Amino acid sequence: MNYEKLMSKKNSGGKDAVDFLNEASDLMDRDKYKDAAGLLTEAIGLCGHPRLYFNRGYCYHQLKDSKNAIKDFSKSISSDRGNDLLEHEKQRLYLYIGIIYEDTDEDKAVEAYKKAADWGYKGAIAKLEKLGVDYVPQDPSAKPLEPEKKPAAVKIKTAPAGASSLNPPKKKSKTYKFILPVVIGLICGIGAYFLLNNLPKLDTGKSAVNTRELTATVTSDTLYLYSEPYLFADTLKVLYKGHIVKITGDASGGFTPVEYESVKGWVDSNSIDVKK
Repeated sequence: MNYEKLMSKKNSGGKDAVDFLNEASDLMDRDKYKDAAGLLTEAIGLCGHPRLYFNRGYCYHQLKDSKNAIKDFSKSISSDRGNDLLEHEKQRLYLYIGIIYEDTDEDKAVEAYKKAADWGYKGAIAKLEKLGVDYVPQDPSAKPLEPEKKPAAVKIKTAPAGASSLNPPKKKSKTYKFILPVVIGLICGIGAYFLLNNLPKLDTGKSAVNTRELTATVTSDTLYLYSEPYLFADTLKVLYKGHIVKITGDASGGFTPVEYESVKGWVDSNSIDVKK
């Protein structure tokens, strides 16, 4: 599914999914979750991106509509683009699922809290302890360990029948003893020559600080450029895999400040690959 085209698809009023998402985020900041859910429903009609389902599920969660909240959270996870959710979104998604299930299905609540802990939400450990569960978070992206292979049996060569095991080892050739140090010396000398000639030359008249402009490549299929470094900030632009952005400052709270096509904002630090 081409989400890039769908995100830019407009309704009869000239609005696209990003426009609806921005308006919904503003309403959510003012605790108007019912109105926000309505806008997100219109956005989902244009583009079924997992982030839209996640946000609408959050609205339903705040409205105490557990059935629809779980339904939307499940769609967000099972979507063919579920990996587009940011790390902190996955933390909260599983946290909310755990909270919803805690009063009705403890097993599902424990399962959700474990996943929230795996994605780095520290508060999930406390919730698991409250339910009497000890848990060590796992890396959600780690591959399962392969079973350890037994070392191959070592074959021991036996001396031919009649041969004495007390025979002294053969002496190494004197020529071998002479050539080996010479060869090692030549290799070391050549290596040292190339190393010294390829060291960066110091310019004593300039600062040693590297002023080269840092850039990064977007690694997520879809990445939102936020106006502020937090989850429900306004979306300024939608970036796509392969886009090159300029790093404009230090990361904060899992977000990195960047600039793309003269638009400055914040993106998820885990969805870009910084070129150093």
